[in-house]
Amino acid sequence: MWGPRFWFLVSAALALVLDQLSKWLVLSYETLHLSHRVLGDVLRFTLTMNKRGLFGMSYGPIWVHYVLPIVVVGVVIYLGLRSPDRWFSIGLGMILGGGAGNNLIDRVRFGSVVDFIDMGFGSARWYTYNLADAFAVAGVMMLLAHEFLGWGKAKPAAADDAAAARRSEQV
Repeated sequence: MWGPRFWFLVSAALALVLDQLSKWLVLSYETLHLSHRVLGDVLRFTLTMNKRGLFGMSYGPIWVHYVLPIVVVGVVIYLGLRSPDRWFSIGLGMILGGGAGNNLIDRVRFGSVVDFIDMGFGSARWYTYNLADAFAVAGVMMLLAHEFLGWGKAKPAAADDAAAARRSEQV
């Protein structure tokens, strides 16, 4: 029950629910393009509606902004349901929850993505984003750490046996 599929589904659901809840709150209490300071000038909530893609860039006709995410979500679900371990599953779940929240739910409901997290110093600001973006980026970072740094990977039994043998020889 607590295998990789469970963690994939839980992390996807959690990312999606938190993303949509945060957007519901922001849409209920914030005014479009009016900044509200949260942590001085470093963190502000500035409600924007992004009709374009990543970082406000367009990557083709508008239909591509609907079709491409559906294909990506399908691939992530395929990989997530076949994931070998918990760490990888959680990362894929975060990507799925973020991608579904932004590119499927927001675009269908509003025709654009709801962004509101505005970070920076003075006029040097990062692109306005949302929790779905943050979850997707964290998920990608988890996958990279898993693949390139070995984080979350189960060590092969032979490696554990060799390490135990070396420790017993040293004692």
